Amino acid sequence: MRAFPEFRAMGPSFWALIKYISETLGYTVRKQGVVRTYEIDEMSDLLSENGIAVDIDTLASAKLYFDKRADLLNNYVRLNLMTADEAKDVFTDLYPLHRDNHFLCKLPMNKQKGAMRQVAFFTAIINIIAEDTIRHSRVYDGTLGFNDDPRGLSYTLDDDNRIVGASSRRFDGAYPNILNPKAVWEIKEYYYATTFGSRVADGVYETQLDGYEFKGIAARTGRPVTHIFFLDAYKTWWVDGKSYLCRIIDTLNAGLVDEVIVGREVLTRWPEVLQSIIDE
Repeated sequence: MRAFPEFRAMGPSFWALIKYISETLGYTVRKQGVVRTYEIDEMSDLLSENGIAVDIDTLASAKLYFDKRADLLNNYVRLNLMTADEAKDVFTDLYPLHRDNHFLCKLPMNKQKGAMRQVAFFTAIINIIAEDTIRHSRVYDGTLGFNDDPRGLSYTLDDDNRIVGASSRRFDGAYPNILNPKAVWEIKEYYYATTFGSRVADGVYETQLDGYEFKGIAARTGRPVTHIFFLDAYKTWWVDGKSYLCRIIDTLNAGLVDEVIVGREVLTRWPEVLQSIIDE
């Protein structure tokens, strides 16, 4: 998913307003299990009651944004999120591609114990698709072609190979590597989570901070890094975490992440995104 083009020019004050209305009026329709939108009169009354000034054009833009956010989440994101069993089926279908072609990418295990100890299905799917895309591209040289397990921060170098920017956190993947990456990605798969823990919320906030950092690096150096956020797990994100899905869509549209890829969308959108980065 890319950002809605209508809101590319919106500044920080607009996104602050979006946060305020969402948090105050609530993200969901109670007992209906859907993300809500808001009427202009409803928003206007809220702001007036709290002494907050806003012009009608801004309210109209907010209304359009909330409508599009609710439609995207209720009718697209929800349908693409997978359960553990569904993700396992997708991985099982892709695994022969990895096995029969002697792929080099890692298929890591999750951090669960006992019966829940499984391949990290979503991460493995992402890695297989990335390697397959690179193998069919003009840059393929017989190596893996991307970093599937970064064990360090990402660094931006100038034309003289001096470090001019650095990330504060490690990512789950980078293309082509963590030195002068063209893209980095974060993966949040929570198939076996039993509660909506603080680590899920922290992941959303960390992604926002990463976005500010990359925007600053690009502004200073003219060297942008495509910042991608992958997420999956129907229960964690939809049943328990719809408000955080709203915040992720807000983060996307505020320009703090370049692409959000959800569940089954990885099969079609991820190869397109990676190929476009390779072709730049």
